[in-house]
Amino acid sequence: MIPTPSIRSVSDSDVRTSALFFPIIGGALGCVLWGVQYFLTRHVPSLPATAVSLTVYTLLTGALHLDGLMDTADAIGSRRPREEALHIMKDSRVGAMGAVAAILVLIGKLTAISSVSPQDWEPFIVVPMMSRLSMLWSMAVSRSARQEGLGSFFARRVSVWVLAGATIFSGVVCIFILPLKDVLWVLVYVVVTVSLFNGWMVRKFGGTTGDTYGALNEITEWVGWMVFAAMVH
Repeated sequence: MIPTPSIRSVSDSDVRTSALFFPIIGGALGCVLWGVQYFLTRHVPSLPATAVSLTVYTLLTGALHLDGLMDTADAIGSRRPREEALHIMKDSRVGAMGAVAAILVLIGKLTAISSVSPQDWEPFIVVPMMSRLSMLWSMAVSRSARQEGLGSFFARRVSVWVLAGATIFSGVVCIFILPLKDVLWVLVYVVVTVSLFNGWMVRKFGGTTGDTYGALNEITEWVGWMVFAAMVH
């Protein structure tokens, strides 16, 4: 995880406003992913190069979003009523469903990224950026499944200007670096993924949580890399 300076006094409003930087951070992480991938593919085959670059990328986030994916998968896989499933989601232990979900997502990203040439640097910026934007959209449209926790802190409480600013920034970046048809594909896959995932979470848990935000980030990344791998093919 990247070290950050310690800030003594932060208001709730400051924390919610920080969501504006989610896509920017995603783009920066994508630059690191691309840089490592570009350097390594000059010396080793694409697949092992991707294994290293994806490891670096994941470690830079502290595997925070993967943790959310695993907790969400364990809760869904439990097939328990809502409150029991939410309790399972809060459990720090990882179950079989969570482990399988993480493995499948990482394998999917590994194979898809390895099929994209580092000469085509644009997906390395766009995919992590849009996956972070997807979390903001989820916060904007879905209520919280709990009365406390990260979900209740952000759900429907992120200001309109933060949402608009992050969306406009991401859209402008996509328009500048991608062909128009690819921009449309990006818009479609993000909107569809967020809509389907949020609808599923609302039906299953009555809303979203901090863990489901992380799960959405990982799933949107997985879908994004698959879309770009298909376009390259």
